[in-house]
Amino acid sequence: MAAPIVPILITTLHNIFTALWIGGMLTLAFAVFPSIMKVLGKSKETKQTISTIKKRMSIFVYVSMVGLILTGLLMAKQSGQSTGFLTFGNPYTTILSIKHILYILMILLSIFRSLIIDKMNNLTPPVKEKLNMIILLINILVGIVVLALSAYVSMIPAV
Repeated sequence: MAAPIVPILITTLHNIFTALWIGGMLTLAFAVFPSIMKVLGKSKETKQTISTIKKRMSIFVYVSMVGLILTGLLMAKQSGQSTGFLTFGNPYTTILSIKHILYILMILLSIFRSLIIDKMNNLTPPVKEKLNMIILLINILVGIVVLALSAYVSMIPAV
């Protein structure tokens, strides 16, 4: 049996990228943003602080997106069960394809939230804040479904 160091390293990196992205969203939505609002209220400083945090976190998100794609490809290849991107030929590829569709949705929601909403001049700042939070919460829910599908696909025995 070959040394399992490479598969372990790939899976560990995949888990780190997942924790950074989905864990980061959960932390922001349920700890950081509410705490900032409680301490600073709805002040100019609050908006600047939240904007600065979003910019710094976006670096982790974009690195995680790329890292998840690369490590996911390697993990699918290692499994020996993948028959290609978005294929539905067996239970493994069906669940994996659904996971990938949701992952693409997460990427689109993240890009919309971080790059488009703030540039929409026809929206008032309170509407932008509310839309940002709604999209963040939707992305968290999708992320949790992706995690559940990951757990499920890891339980499917190799054929």
